[in-house]
Amino acid sequence: HVALHPNGRFVFVMNELNSTVMSLALEPSSGRLELIDTKPAVPGEARAHNHCADIQISPDGRFLYGSNRGHDSVAIFAVDQQTGKLETVDFTPCGGATPRNLALTPSGRHLFSANQNADRISIFARDEASGRLTDTGQAIEIGTPMCVRITRDPVQF
Repeated sequence: HVALHPNGRFVFVMNELNSTVMSLALEPSSGRLELIDTKPAVPGEARAHNHCADIQISPDGRFLYGSNRGHDSVAIFAVDQQTGKLETVDFTPCGGATPRNLALTPSGRHLFSANQNADRISIFARDEASGRLTDTGQAIEIGTPMCVRITRDPVQF
């Protein structure tokens, strides 16, 4: 799974099988990619039983979010805007089991996690300054959600 930074200079890759996330520099004219950084997407003790899935970047490009199936969490990374390097911020429980897909609202104020084996889409408030997530306690109960897309900001939570 891949996410392009809003500035077009960085690409981020969520590696499903080894539970890592990579940042790469993108040379726009040639399309050439150069590795900048690789970070674990879960704590060390969870790597053997985890498979990553989706990756999303905040609208302002400051934070990266990745879903972890097995650890059942959302990994949060701060993105250095000059270098593209990543700093681990947190691993937030996804509010269910087997988070397949994530979606940020266009404003970046909320993140939705489609938790396939919990039959629910969990809704998180996102702190724009720290990137951290807080479960709103609200969810969409739906059978086996594997993908979620947001086309406009919800009116109210």
